[in-house]
Amino acid sequence: MPSIYLEKVVPESNMRRFYFISDEHQTTFVGYPVTIIFGRISERATFVTKVFPTEDRARRYFNRQMRIRQRHRYAVVKPPYLRETKANSVQLGFPLY
Repeated sequence: MPSIYLEKVVPESNMRRFYFISDEHQTTFVGYPVTIIFGRISERATFVTKVFPTEDRARRYFNRQMRIRQRHRYAVVKPPYLRETKANSVQLGFPLY
């Protein structure tokens, strides 16, 4: 399963949240980890990793978390570091003609 980045932005209620779920088919000595990072956009985030004994249980947990986030109206979007940004040039001093 790939990593998935979700956001929920509701300007009327000042809500700007993100949720990142990663299940990168990594195996450790103790099992299969699923990493979740969540919090308010542009603020400190919470980082949680759960390790499961089998890949099937890790996948079920991943799918369950996705269903919960979609039920709460999170949208799957590109992570901020992959988004195209317009080059906002800042002009200092007098304009050049």
